[in-house]
Amino acid sequence: MIPTTIKQKYLNRLDELIERANKISVEIKTVNNTNPFTGNSSQEQVTNINWQQFVEWRTNCTTVLDNIVPNNSIHRSELENFNQLPKTKSHFEYGISFLKSIREDFEKEFFDSLYHKIETEICADYMEQAQTLINVGKTGKFEHVPAAVLAGAVLEKSLKSLCKSQFPPEPIINNHGRPLMLNALIESLKKRNVFNEIVAKQLRAWTDIRNKAAHGEFEDFNKFDVENMIRGIESFLLLHS
Repeated sequence: MIPTTIKQKYLNRLDELIERANKISVEIKTVNNTNPFTGNSSQEQVTNINWQQFVEWRTNCTTVLDNIVPNNSIHRSELENFNQLPKTKSHFEYGISFLKSIREDFEKEFFDSLYHKIETEICADYMEQAQTLINVGKTGKFEHVPAAVLAGAVLEKSLKSLCKSQFPPEPIINNHGRPLMLNALIESLKKRNVFNEIVAKQLRAWTDIRNKAAHGEFEDFNKFDVENMIRGIESFLLLHS
């Protein structure tokens, strides 16, 4: 999911470009043509579009579209041709219509992948399972541990998805090809202003519980900690998915 401020920035830019298209100088002239063989004359309307204004507009449009149209979108092929759009009336009108269509799809979030939407639903299901493990799990000293492991796995998955959804994507592997640890993902996303230090600190605390659960350090956290962890991660997912 694109942060609201970034999304609005691109929507505003698209609006500017659509408005600018209406201000590009377009002159329609009637030209008399004479057939050299028959001597017959005919009239033809010729559209003259200001070349400098058109090229500047076309270039700006290409820059914005390249940023918002996903690489796997069916519109990418059209985008590749946009920067070579000919200076004719029909192509100019097509370019404006294409820009308006992309803006509408972008605003209504139709560029969000179906995979991401399904992934979000799955994460929500897993968090519900984690809560169920807490509520109906076998009563015992460490009955909350499986819920902590499951909630931690959902947190890791959601942070990786957030990294991939950035513009440009934030790496989730290091220079040696190994997956980045949770704390490294948190730091990367904080630097990208996805969330602030207060949120990052809480994410690190949940990461600590997850790591302790995964490494058998069960004495270092309790059921209350895990319940708060589950509620907190659910709230985080609502804001960032």
